[in-house]
Amino acid sequence: MRPCRATACVNSMNIGNYWRLAPDNRLIFGGRARFSATSDQRSDAKSGAILRESLVRIFPQLAKVEIDYCWGGLVDMTSDRFPRAGYHDGVWYAMGYSGHGAQLSTHLGMTMADAMLGRPDHNPLKDLDWPAVPGHFGKPWFLPLVGLYYKALDRFQ
Repeated sequence: MRPCRATACVNSMNIGNYWRLAPDNRLIFGGRARFSATSDQRSDAKSGAILRESLVRIFPQLAKVEIDYCWGGLVDMTSDRFPRAGYHDGVWYAMGYSGHGAQLSTHLGMTMADAMLGRPDHNPLKDLDWPAVPGHFGKPWFLPLVGLYYKALDRFQ
């Protein structure tokens, strides 16, 4: 039996990275590079440069390897960093991965599919409160501060 190539690996940092081999043997590498309320070409390019530094730190032998693609987007975060999944007002949802969706989204997707099909419910997140982020109004102005906090935790822990 061949090993599953879809298995994602992740480090244990607060601002972590994840990686796995694609079916064509290329490395898919990603993670939270920046804490920003915008996602555009310039912002994604900055994040790509930060992720490249992380890639080389973890896999120094890849320092001169060309990168084929770089993309980015926004991350949904909860104040307690726990995801939420359930059913509310006619909508099934799984969200709030707080930068750890590579690991959790597949599992919660299967959990939610089972719930939608009426199978036994194994969703430990369905009854969690969803507290508001204190001081949050409009755009998440506090994201750069959150990033600095988690970078400091990673550095000094």
